This record gives sequence, structure tokens and C-alpha cells, in this order.
Amino acid sequence: MLSDRCANRKQPQHSRASRVTTKVRLVLAFFVALLLPTATAAGAEPRTVKPERAAINRLLDQFIPAVVAQKNLQLGWELSAGAARTVSHSEWLKGNTSVQTYPVKGTTFHGWTVNYSYPGDLGFDILLQPTTHKLGAWSFRGEAQKIKGHWRITTWYTVATFAPTGQTQTVLGPNDLGPGNGAASPSTDRGRLGAWVLALPIAFIGAIALGAIGFAGSRALKRRARVRAIERQLQS
Repeated sequence: MLSDRCANRKQPQHSRASRVTTKVRLVLAFFVALLLPTATAAGAEPRTVKPERAAINRLLDQFIPAVVAQKNLQLGWELSAGAARTVSHSEWLKGNTSVQTYPVKGTTFHGWTVNYSYPGDLGFDILLQPTTHKLGAWSFRGEAQKIKGHWRITTWYTVATFAPTGQTQTVLGPNDLGPGNGAASPSTDRGRLGAWVLALPIAFIGAIALGAIGFAGSRALKRRARVRAIERQLQS
């Protein structure tokens, strides 16, 4: 009889300790589920690396004269890939390339600045000078990717053109560029946008806000489902 009473007294203490342990496990499981998406997202970020300057210098020293100045289109075709090579090979060799042409001056082009540098992927800007006084300097933006062990230009486009030396200095950006390879005259309205375009940023921001709310709700549901699954595993 005495032993039964002792057993009855010990049983609630053991049950209470078990419930406390279960709660502690559930709290830990909740924080693990909370931190898992953050860790996964952090791991998905690309790793920044030191740019391979020597390799990119060699690439630009060949690509710019070959394609931009159109002195060796076959070589330029071999040094291009992706969006920088969106026409057929035959059209490319005729001079109808997808790269902006420009009478570039010089033989070495090492004065580029880095926009981003990831393993096998580099974004950069470079300012080129012309061989004629009728043109000013042009600024280009490009991307180089390492494909099968070799660096290739995958993106190349004009971001700004400057007035020739001796003229009033004006800078034309991408919105000021006219059709074809020419730039629109500063006195024209080609680079101007209508008032209706102002509605686009508002709509864009609204879409981002709705997407963020939906994404947060989805993550919350996934976390709740994950915690419930862990609870079931602990209770079984």
C-alpha cells in the first residue's frame, strides 16, 4: 500500500517533467524551422570573387577591335555568346551584328570598372574614345561569362554618349538613343517619355508589395506546417 502511494506521488512529477521537456523541444523545433529558410536563402546568394583582370584584358583587347570596330568579325563571333550573338553567323559576317559599332581608338582596353564579379560571371563598364573628332567618347556596359573554360562577351550595349571635344558637353543615355546605331539629336523629343509612363513605376511598386505580402503569407504557412510536422514526430 505504501509503495502504491509513493508510485502515485512520483508519477505526476515524472509526467510534469515530461511535459516541460516536450515544450522545450517544441520551442527549439520552432526556432529551427524559423531559421531554416533564412539559412537557405543566404546560401543561395552568389559568392563575390576577385575579377580575373588579366583574362578580361585579353578578351577586350581582341573583342573590341574585332566586333565593335568590325575589323575581324569571325574572331568576334568566336569571342561572343548569349545575348551578344543573337543573329545568324552569315548575318554577323556581313556586319549586321547585334553589337553596337563604334570607331574605337587604341589597341589596349584595360580601363574598365567592375560592376559585379561572381565565379564565371563579370559585369563591367568601359569608356571608349573615337578615331574621329566628329564623335565623342562612348560608354559601354558589358558582361563576360566563362563558358567551357573560356571567357566570352555575353552582353554589350551603349549606356552613354558624350559630345565631341570643343562642343557643348551633353551626355545622352539609353533613352536618348535613336533607332539603329545612331544617337538622337539633343533638340528632338525622341528621348522624352509621355506622362502616362509615370503610372508604370506606381504599378510596379504595387505589384512588388502584393508579391511581398503573398510571399510572407506563404512562408508563414510553410513554417506552421513544418512545426506541426515536428510536433507529430516528437509526440509519436
